[in-house]
Amino acid sequence: MGKRVCVYCSSSNILESKYTEAARDFAKAASLLNYTIVCGGSMRGLMGVIIDTVLDNGTSVEGVIPGFMGEMELQHPNMKQLEIVETMSRRKELLREDTDAVVAFPGGLGTLEEFLETYTLKRLGQYDGAVIIFNQDGFYNKLIDLFDFFVEKNCLGQNFRDSLIVVDTVEQLIDAIENSSRSVLEAKHYLPA
Repeated sequence: MGKRVCVYCSSSNILESKYTEAARDFAKAASLLNYTIVCGGSMRGLMGVIIDTVLDNGTSVEGVIPGFMGEMELQHPNMKQLEIVETMSRRKELLREDTDAVVAFPGGLGTLEEFLETYTLKRLGQYDGAVIIFNQDGFYNKLIDLFDFFVEKNCLGQNFRDSLIVVDTVEQLIDAIENSSRSVLEAKHYLPA
């Protein structure tokens, strides 16, 4: 059985093609490694690309979507394993539950919010999977700069990098997932030095 990986990503249909190509390449590689992909269950954007590719390759994908998004007809029509929940908070809990890793692909506010919550939980010792940023073409450079600014202002410990994996290519992403193992940090890791 392969790894169980949660993917946070854009649901925009107007992204540059390089982002959809990378999402498709990741999904193909993940399928070859028999990963179970867990995502937000939308048919749009990178999420839709990943779901389509995983389903086309005959491997497992699970989705979690809040009911109001289903009412907006955003759910992927071909997903067999789609759980509908009442709140975004419950969605985020189920997305990361029992996963070996979470990966933030390029995305907007929803992606950022999901990633930051899980990364905070990792640093508090409440999530044991790997936390990975897929920094394709420097997409998240400004976020990483913001973290460095937080360190400079003594709002974040320099050890923030110890619990965060940043990769630039699909190959590095697959390697990071393959080489990751579950581990729980002590909550003191969260405190600035």
